[in-house]
Amino acid sequence: MDNQLKALNSSFIKNWPLLREGQVIGQYEIRPITLGDRTGVLDLFEHLSTKSRYFRYAHAMSTLPEALLHEIIHANKPGDFALVAIVMNSDDTQTLAGIARFIQDANGLEAEFSLSVSDDHHHEGIGSHLMQAILDCARLNGLSAIYGLINKKNVGMLLLMRHLGFILRTSEDDFQFYIAHYSTTNG
Repeated sequence: MDNQLKALNSSFIKNWPLLREGQVIGQYEIRPITLGDRTGVLDLFEHLSTKSRYFRYAHAMSTLPEALLHEIIHANKPGDFALVAIVMNSDDTQTLAGIARFIQDANGLEAEFSLSVSDDHHHEGIGSHLMQAILDCARLNGLSAIYGLINKKNVGMLLLMRHLGFILRTSEDDFQFYIAHYSTTNG
């Protein structure tokens, strides 16, 4: 069974209430990424502030390179899997508001994760649900742990990681970053 089929068994692949200041203001769906999400991924990148882009990619980027875009929208194979959060807007349009992805590392037992949520949709539960979903998908695919590099100035992401039970350790390669580590056998 490939990653996508296993991931479809995740209880996190579903519709969620969109919250703002504790009030339900709509809904969003978490699902596996598809090739049809290309425009949405580009739009998400455009709705990341310079600071958010720096925190996500560890350097300033004014455009999303075509090669990286290609990798993201094709992240539906063994060892490289992505989920998206699609907000259902009141005008019946949809907005890709976030992406969580894991890429299996060389040892085959762990994977590195990444998370991007549009600045327009911070603090609405999207990042938390995407991370819970990608953790569940990693577990379903037999990975023992998931980890990611987080800038120590990225307070929101650090709060999320602590809330989800990640262990944070300073990177030995760059003291400006934490390595957030989560054992999928915990949950």
